[in-house]
Amino acid sequence: MFKPIKCSDCQINVLTTKVLANLYTALGNQIYCTISKNGSLLWCGYSVPCLYSTDYNEEYNLLSLQFNDILSSLSNYNYTYLNEKQSIVSIYQVIKHIISQIDSNRLIKNVYVHNAKKINDTTDLLNNLFILDRNFFDEANEAENCKDVLEYIARYLGMTCYYYGDSIYFVDYDIIKNINSYTKYTLSDDSNTVVTLDNTIINVNQNIYESNASIAIGELYNKVVVVANSNSNNTIIPEWNDEDDIINQNVDANKYYESTRDISGKNYTLLNAFFKSKNNWWWAKPSILAVPIEEVTPQNADSNGSYWQKAAYYETANEPSSLNWKTYFTISDYGLMGWKTTDGVQLSLKNKLPIAVKGGTFIIDINYRLSGDWNAAECIVTSDEQYYDGKYSTGFTDTMFKCKLAIGDKMYYDGDGWVNYQEYHNKVARNYYKICNGPNTWAGATWYKYLDEYGYWRFVTKGEYDSISGREKYSGGYADRNYVYSYMNSSNERVFVEKWFYDECKLQDCFYLVHKNKVGDKVFDTDYSLTNTVSWRMNLAESEDGVAVSLPSDKMTLGELTFELYAPNQLGTTPMRRTDKSPVRCNSFHINDVKLKYTTSDYVKDIFNDETYDEDLKFENVIDENIVNDFDDIEFRINTYNEHAGSYSYVLTKVGDEYYFVDTLTDGVSKDKLKAEEHCINKYVNYYSKPRFRYSNSIKNRDISLNSILKENTLNKNFVINSITYDLINNKCDVELNEIR
Repeated sequence: MFKPIKCSDCQINVLTTKVLANLYTALGNQIYCTISKNGSLLWCGYSVPCLYSTDYNEEYNLLSLQFNDILSSLSNYNYTYLNEKQSIVSIYQVIKHIISQIDSNRLIKNVYVHNAKKINDTTDLLNNLFILDRNFFDEANEAENCKDVLEYIARYLGMTCYYYGDSIYFVDYDIIKNINSYTKYTLSDDSNTVVTLDNTIINVNQNIYESNASIAIGELYNKVVVVANSNSNNTIIPEWNDEDDIINQNVDANKYYESTRDISGKNYTLLNAFFKSKNNWWWAKPSILAVPIEEVTPQNADSNGSYWQKAAYYETANEPSSLNWKTYFTISDYGLMGWKTTDGVQLSLKNKLPIAVKGGTFIIDINYRLSGDWNAAECIVTSDEQYYDGKYSTGFTDTMFKCKLAIGDKMYYDGDGWVNYQEYHNKVARNYYKICNGPNTWAGATWYKYLDEYGYWRFVTKGEYDSISGREKYSGGYADRNYVYSYMNSSNERVFVEKWFYDECKLQDCFYLVHKNKVGDKVFDTDYSLTNTVSWRMNLAESEDGVAVSLPSDKMTLGELTFELYAPNQLGTTPMRRTDKSPVRCNSFHINDVKLKYTTSDYVKDIFNDETYDEDLKFENVIDENIVNDFDDIEFRINTYNEHAGSYSYVLTKVGDEYYFVDTLTDGVSKDKLKAEEHCINKYVNYYSKPRFRYSNSIKNRDISLNSILKENTLNKNFVINSITYDLINNKCDVELNEIR
């Protein structure tokens, strides 16, 4: 009764003396058929690719050509991104985009949507419901076909989609008797208006063409289950080692370089190949003395900047039967005279992905190792030194990656929480940030600060400090003279600052991803990850080690994601400084994995039995648990927001400039405000829990369509079309009808 899509086809028989091979094609919509009645388009369809089969020895050959309507033909077309990348789009935009993929002749003029539901107190559903179109791709980013996408939309709206004449219709058969008002969307100019469609009841008994009537009572069901099958959005950034994206920088896809090296008394064969990202990532291409390197080779890899490489190795004396290639993103710093040279953004998302979530947590992790060599082969030995805090130590720092994590131009993460971007712009305009340097060694340094009219702490010289009155102000020194920070003011005077201000000026709208180094840990040639801040107490759905970044739970987080990694702090420095040994410089960071995922919280229902909420939320209604006849599960692929699962499948609406997850839709008759899934359950239960007649007969075609209401006098019931066959020559219809409430 409530099938989300109803399709039609047409068969034309042709008598011919020729082989009409040009009517057979597997190429999309090149061949189509139109049927007109009284000068108006009645039906159009596209040829079905099939075998050419005919009795070739006859004078006249009979060919049967089959055409499917636009909805059925859409199963041959994969959905494509509306804006050539993931974005938030209205349901109207999705439908129009799908139609345009097949209807190159613009035969479809309108879309009619039954005014059966309201959102934001309007029946203009298509322009007020939005979704992330990433939902129409699976986890491997393979596209759904367009027919399925239309079916998902119709299911969510609680309507049946069908094609007739020059229009596509969405009709709610449950209330077709009660409401004959529709919103008409004109595809040519994107306008919409409310119209009334004729639903005058057609009397079946007065229009019998030939009597072959039959009736039946449909099966009864007393249990209905709706499954909200969500498309998880846990994976935020592209797969790190995507073979389709990370490609050889050389025109020869199999280009690699081979060399040998003596390491720790053994001779090794080293194999290296240099790669690049085709679509997913921007990176800071390497240079030597500020001259860009067009193609990285072993001869110029000791440069300043970043590149991908694949590395393999083996002991030369024991050549293996196969190689174990590993992929790395290498950030190198071979600055002149040992100066730190590589700085700034080294890696960022090229295509900023839209995010639409409420609450939840980002988990970020980086797997890396420090090296004195550009070559990422694991057999390379730089130094066996360890982090040390004894009498010869001059200190060491944690490993820190400066990172920008922002949502559109609305907010950025500063390490403690999400900050409105206007605050950052205000600080820039008010000359808050300074170009600071440090740590330096400076005996007896003193900092001076006061609180200005904006609530900012301003660091100044002693003279300025002494001249300020009526404001809160402080001064102080440094616990360690080797860790002193400062900047030069406009008068070229040195102004000392506290460490927190140095960090804020260094970071601005960024924050640090940190691995805390410990005494006794090896400095070089050892794989490390970021220090874990994810706890079991967070009750996360997809919990794993990494840095936890909680998102606001009181509002939606919506916008394009900015994710940038900068050169790590220890690159181009001597990470372990001590007075009894020559320090070893870190020339490269070899990164073998970067993760950024999203997960929701409040996931575990029963901590003792590891019972969790199902990502695919189920709605169900059972009338009598003792006698249950299940209706087949009804699957939603466009869903109402579920706080226990992160998903691209959730529908949004827009009020002013702000988006919100849709919670309920208002029924046009009952005025009930329910989730779309709950409306669906009520509809099925109300219909299938009572006996409903099915009727079939041959009747005269009185402009009957799938929108028609028909009455049968004997049963005294109203019906709608379940299926219909038009006999155009005899102007009759063979109909199968379903009773309506």
